[in-house]
Amino acid sequence: MTNTPTLAALRAAAEKSAKKAEEDRGALIAAAVAEAVTSTKYGHLSAVAREAGIVSQYLRELVEEAHPGWLARAAEEREAEKASRPKGRRRAAA
Repeated sequence: MTNTPTLAALRAAAEKSAKKAEEDRGALIAAAVAEAVTSTKYGHLSAVAREAGIVSQYLRELVEEAHPGWLARAAEEREAEKASRPKGRRRAAA
């Protein structure tokens, strides 16, 4: 008799692995949403999505679902900060 696992045992192992993967993915997504809302800096959300290995548009949707209106407030903050910067040339003429 061989020591080969049965199909039922393999299926049970696969189901257990799939459940663990689903739990890990949920934890990853929750952590990505939490990290994304820590800064309103331009590009921060995209950088978090890239680091998490998820599409940035999907992360935006998740953030909007978890924190309604946060994306709009972040955009307003960026625009207000941009408007408060001094206008004109950045460097003095040589």
